[in-house]
Amino acid sequence: MKRIACAFWILLLLAPLRADVLTFGTENCLGTGCYGASDPTAGATLSGLAPNVVTDATNSYGHSYPFSPGAGDFPGTDQIYVGSIQTVAHDGYSVSSERINGPDVLTLDYSSLVGAGQTVTSLTLGIAADDFQFPVFGQPFLVTLDGGSDPSLTTKLESLNETGPVVHFFTIGLDPALDNPSHTLTLSIDEGGDGGDGFAVDFLTLGVETTSVTTPEPSAAAMIGTVLGVILFAFWSRRRRTA
Repeated sequence: MKRIACAFWILLLLAPLRADVLTFGTENCLGTGCYGASDPTAGATLSGLAPNVVTDATNSYGHSYPFSPGAGDFPGTDQIYVGSIQTVAHDGYSVSSERINGPDVLTLDYSSLVGAGQTVTSLTLGIAADDFQFPVFGQPFLVTLDGGSDPSLTTKLESLNETGPVVHFFTIGLDPALDNPSHTLTLSIDEGGDGGDGFAVDFLTLGVETTSVTTPEPSAAAMIGTVLGVILFAFWSRRRRTA
């Protein structure tokens, strides 16, 4: 059995796993600089999470407001949003002149991380979520990924009780079946109810793991074939002696 296990691991070397993380937006606390020298993602797992698994950063960060996107900011970040239909105002964001109606649509292009012949095996989404207060105001968030609902992500966002202008970063594993030929992920966040609980996103991350079966160089293929032959010969020889 040990020889078979060795053969299995040798074959796995032909399917290398690669993991990379992209950041969308600027880690600047919505332009207020409240992170200082600290890393707002510290404590969270940025790649390799199984679907629906959530990890949280160690710290949260309070900051001043209002704020508006700066030149070159990633679309959908550093912007105060309210619901697509707002009839009541519950917090300071919802009466700020800088606010706009949702949804906040963020399109994450990770095609640079997926080469020809590679398969995406893991997607991990990170969100620096700001001023989400569903437990206080009860206005439900309407969250979709590529147009489909995501109950686990919705539940996580609605669990945040940031009690004002506070940024908290978390990550969540996504179903790798979301991967598409363009290797883009579109996240939409809107608010139902009376739409009067303002929210924002500072930045996002996307951890991508890929695998591919590569064809080894002739010399490497010959070496692997020889090793496997020796292992199999030894295995069958041992079986004949003990029969």
